Amino acid sequence: MSVDETAPLRVLVVDGDPRVRADVVALLDDSDELEVIAQTATAGDAVELAERLRPDIVLLDADSARTGHATPLSRASRVFVLASPGDQCVEVAIRGGACGHLVPGVFTVRDLIRGVRDASRVSLGLSARESEVMDLIATGRSNGEIARQLFLSEKTVKNHVNRIYAKLGVSSRATAIALWRGMMSVLPAKD
Repeated sequence: MSVDETAPLRVLVVDGDPRVRADVVALLDDSDELEVIAQTATAGDAVELAERLRPDIVLLDADSARTGHATPLSRASRVFVLASPGDQCVEVAIRGGACGHLVPGVFTVRDLIRGVRDASRVSLGLSARESEVMDLIATGRSNGEIARQLFLSEKTVKNHVNRIYAKLGVSSRATAIALWRGMMSVLPAKD
């Protein structure tokens, strides 16, 4: 459980190289915000695991991305390709639904969480400021605390929150947080 008492994001790690896979799992295991729920060497197994376990995030190796596995995996999870800079598989994977890419051995937990938040912001249609407010909402801060931290009036924060709820189609903080963190695969019609 993370410091802000929200469930960690669930991660599936897919990499054919057992050393790279072990390094990624070790990195993520040190985080309170992420939980590795499964790992596999093959993309075929990854698709089956993703359908059964419904991870929030799939970290997919370059070989699996080259074979087109980002598309089925991205239907219910945020997919990030683990590849070297400039690898052409990244472009193919992004066209197939992947959110972005990370460089194995270089990326940090913060990089991954930032990528997930950026993908959430874009896919949910929030502005940069609304995204910033939503990040603070997701850590359990009140409107007053958000206002003080961002040097805004509480009324301005309330206006941002109302626009966020309208864009997300929700009426509660809990549902907005769940969507923001990628915990729900389908936007609800109403709470």
